[in-house]
Amino acid sequence: MGRAEIKLFQRDAESVAEFLRPRLTGDKKVKIITHTDADGISAAAIIARCLYFYDVPFNVHFSRPKKTEEIAKLAEEDYDLFIFLDQGSGQVEAIHKFILAKNKDVVIIDHHPGNLPKHPNLVYLNPHTCGLNGAKDVSASGGAYLVAERLDLRFRHLVGLALIGAIGDRQEFFSGFTEVNDLIAKRAIDLEIVRQGEGLRLIGRSMTPVFESLHKSTRPFIVGISRDPSACRILLKELGISQTITISEFHPEDEKNLADAIFSRVGSIAEREEFRHALWGTVYTNTSDQIIGPRDLREYATILDACANFKKADVALAMATGDETFVKEAMELLNLRQDEMIKSVGWLVKRLDLLKDAGNFRYIYCGDEIDPSLIGESISLLIESGTVEMDKPLLGLVDTPTEEVKISGRGTPRLAMEGVDIGGGLNAASAEVGGFGGGHDVAAAARIPADKMNEFLNKLNEFFARKKDGL
Repeated sequence: MGRAEIKLFQRDAESVAEFLRPRLTGDKKVKIITHTDADGISAAAIIARCLYFYDVPFNVHFSRPKKTEEIAKLAEEDYDLFIFLDQGSGQVEAIHKFILAKNKDVVIIDHHPGNLPKHPNLVYLNPHTCGLNGAKDVSASGGAYLVAERLDLRFRHLVGLALIGAIGDRQEFFSGFTEVNDLIAKRAIDLEIVRQGEGLRLIGRSMTPVFESLHKSTRPFIVGISRDPSACRILLKELGISQTITISEFHPEDEKNLADAIFSRVGSIAEREEFRHALWGTVYTNTSDQIIGPRDLREYATILDACANFKKADVALAMATGDETFVKEAMELLNLRQDEMIKSVGWLVKRLDLLKDAGNFRYIYCGDEIDPSLIGESISLLIESGTVEMDKPLLGLVDTPTEEVKISGRGTPRLAMEGVDIGGGLNAASAEVGGFGGGHDVAAAARIPADKMNEFLNKLNEFFARKKDGL
């Protein structure tokens, strides 16, 4: 991959902008359907701010990717243009059958795989059609930003939201961003809208006293420090650091000393790159007053996810579109989310003896101890805690109230480069046992009938074995 694929993606972004221009005159009603996570919310905020500018009437609806019957109902609504963000690629058949058939217009800006056909009323932007990888090279918010930029350069101040979405989707790696994301990051820095630095990457570094950042740290979960207020106080006292200042107020030497002390306390965990990268590395800071809320982009992404987790995506969208009155509520939701996540990850860290090796992946069955809405993020945070060896994919399984088992699978970029496709595996194995699933090569989810769990695990192991053998 390289410059040619990026240029192709940029050309497709221009095509979407050209499709939208004549439809932004204010006489067409627009429905935005977007995913309920940091990337989906960021993408919606970018497009919403464009529509505000053009005085176009619109409505934003948050949901997981819609089922066929839901798209059929959507087609009955009184809108002229439907914009699908962070979803839509896997629902094209239903979109074609119910929405395009009514001669309504559709835009899809997505980064998930899908078979996207030609249609005069349909335009789409998807990295997979350009030879790029949607799991790492660009997120939906990155695509939305490039479309906005091509509509009018005055939307360039929204570039921070594109990076927030990418960070929320864990598309910033040990070596930084790749391909389109790298292009967007460099543009944000060149425009002086985002400042790049190095330091502790704990959530709360710009808005929370360092004691709270340590005590509630889940990204990473720091064994022996997270959930242990006494250990946090002792650590800060030994280093002569005030408990009440934020990390962003630290002297650089104090920040490095705190990082070194943490690495020393966690022992061999410090050698694992997932933990090292989660604790210390590149820090991106918003410098523009066009995006209100926390300055640290990683913290911002976490807040958007927290709001969505509590079914308050509208609060996140309001903040991301510039409404200062919602910042306090969003921060309160972040605190609640941190409390939930630290309990979930703490539960996993204490029960690593439950981790099973299936041969081609590892998994942990949590019963009903972890909320289904938290398991995916909990597994990601467990990986970043450095307590699990990541030479093969890791799955978390939880019971749901609907007598199903939810599965969240996570990998690493290195595993993906070796050909491990978690999304493909969960899609194929779940379908064979009467469930459904899918996602990216490094992160995916599935739901299956509860009595099919063991059969599913066997099918998934067989899938990975076949791929390893090149079959």
